[in-house]
Amino acid sequence: MRYPKDHKKQARAAILTSAAHRLKEKGFQGVGVDGLAASAQVTSGALYSNFGSKEAFLEQVVDAQLGAEFAVVDDPDPAERRRRLVEFLGVYLSEDHREDVAHGCLMPALSGDVSRAGDSVREAYERRILGVVALLAPAMQGPPEERERRAWVAVASMVGAVTIARALPDGEHARDVLGAVLQATRAGVTGNPA
Repeated sequence: MRYPKDHKKQARAAILTSAAHRLKEKGFQGVGVDGLAASAQVTSGALYSNFGSKEAFLEQVVDAQLGAEFAVVDDPDPAERRRRLVEFLGVYLSEDHREDVAHGCLMPALSGDVSRAGDSVREAYERRILGVVALLAPAMQGPPEERERRAWVAVASMVGAVTIARALPDGEHARDVLGAVLQATRAGVTGNPA
């Protein structure tokens, strides 16, 4: 039986997506290659043959997924980009996102692991997060020279809030963190304190 030309590429993408859920859920040290492979329903050998090593897999996950959910704010019109960002903030800083680590944003789940990884993983992270900041900057209020700085503040606040809320027990304090940062970041985007 002959496989289509792009079979290997499709298989690699499927492994990357499936195993990335497990990696985000358990963390780099919390799951081994066998666990990653099992979550993608492949052998460890298939994971190694597609990615070379566990750290190379992490690099590919970062390169493929970091900031992907932020793409929903992309629009050439700054006002529309701002509107979309304000809407997206409610999704990102929600209880649903807090609870669904496996399918949520990579940054709150794996930034700590990336900080302990090698240069190539950290460079992939840098490339991707710079893309997120560049995407958000046009939606920020203020003079052009301030917008990038404000985008950094928004990203750091969002990621930090979800990270802290996940570290807290379920309940009022976790919700308070998300709510406070939601209010502050929306005000930072719209220029209107809520």
